[in-house]
Amino acid sequence: MSRSAVGRPLYLWVFAVILAVGGVATAEAAAILGIRSAVEVDSTRIIIEVTETTPYKWALVPADSVKGLPPRFYVDIEGVRVPSSQKLDFAVGDGRVRQVRAGQNAEGRARVVLDLTGSLKPTVFALQSPARIVIDLAGQPVMTPDPPRSRQMAAAAPPAPSRVPGHRVATPPVSTSVLASTARVPVNPGSAIPKARKVRVVIDPGHGGKDPGARGSGGLVEKDLTLDLSKRLAAKLKEKLGFEVFLTRQADQYVSLGSRKDMANRLDADLFVSIHANAHKSKRLSGIETYYLKNSNDRATLRLANLENGVDMLIGSDVSTDADLDYIVSDLIQGQKEADSIRAARHLQQSIVSTVKPRYTELEDLGVKQGPFLVLDGTFMAAVLVETGFVTHSSEAKRLASATYRDAIADGLFNGIKRYFEDDRTALLR
Repeated sequence: MSRSAVGRPLYLWVFAVILAVGGVATAEAAAILGIRSAVEVDSTRIIIEVTETTPYKWALVPADSVKGLPPRFYVDIEGVRVPSSQKLDFAVGDGRVRQVRAGQNAEGRARVVLDLTGSLKPTVFALQSPARIVIDLAGQPVMTPDPPRSRQMAAAAPPAPSRVPGHRVATPPVSTSVLASTARVPVNPGSAIPKARKVRVVIDPGHGGKDPGARGSGGLVEKDLTLDLSKRLAAKLKEKLGFEVFLTRQADQYVSLGSRKDMANRLDADLFVSIHANAHKSKRLSGIETYYLKNSNDRATLRLANLENGVDMLIGSDVSTDADLDYIVSDLIQGQKEADSIRAARHLQQSIVSTVKPRYTELEDLGVKQGPFLVLDGTFMAAVLVETGFVTHSSEAKRLASATYRDAIADGLFNGIKRYFEDDRTALLR
């Protein structure tokens, strides 16, 4: 599926009829819940959150030198109201979008206007559960002075063009939450977070129930280790940073990989961390490594992915509900989320090593790698998988069985997550 941008002359209209799963979405009493932005290297993303999907149309408007108006992009959303209590206008100032304005353009129609710095290539599409309209504006940033405060508001935004030279129909293909890491406002972990909700992290204790994972020296079982580590980490994130933390399983139970990632999407998580332990027929291998999602032809990585994909591969439950649709959107979104995932993986790996190695000098740093892990495929936020050690290495297995060592690993994971959210590049997306 392609959602290619329309790089046509200005005043080109694009009409999109939004189809919900099972039929056309109605336009009854819909409202804008919020608007947020995410700045990437080559594009700026604006996300309009609405209570339900409704028809919308958008247009590019050239600069008006007589009135002193910059080039603008706007989207009209039918059957939508802008709550009077909502303050949706904000400055972006990233060199592509100066500011975002929103207002009631007409009864039953909301208009969101983006003041631009120059010519940009737009891509517009919609997603459901929760309902969102996503605008990607690609192009080189142009740093310009801030716009005058007297700029007209959205309700008085540019008039509709008198002709319709072309159109297309878009069918949003998914019923999952997306774009979690492009959340609301800059975050300062450990302090009051001025946003609609707190930072939200989903921790995934690998395996469980009928899927024990790796078995190692001294009777150590991966599913037990990962659950204990996850609970330790969750407690630290809640108590020290005040984050909202969710575990994909709370006990020794089987949870499919599809259900795990669906939970992270449904909760609109800002970060997904899947915790595992490694194993190898060579009992000499040890160390910690962190993965992000990407195909790999490395034999060792493929072997590991096969182990961690586990029972789901055997029983065919490795995909979510509406899996084909999820993976289509996954292909669209994960390219932009890859940079976030790489950054998160680096922070976690470096923090675990720097936290644990001073006390356990024999720890091996195996670095950050990429791999085709099913539990990460289909998530729409920064997502990583951490291999906390080899249960098949006798010395490392003894350490992993120790409460003291597990707490050190949990401290390292905690420090890595904290540093990820303190990273300026992450803060820009919130």
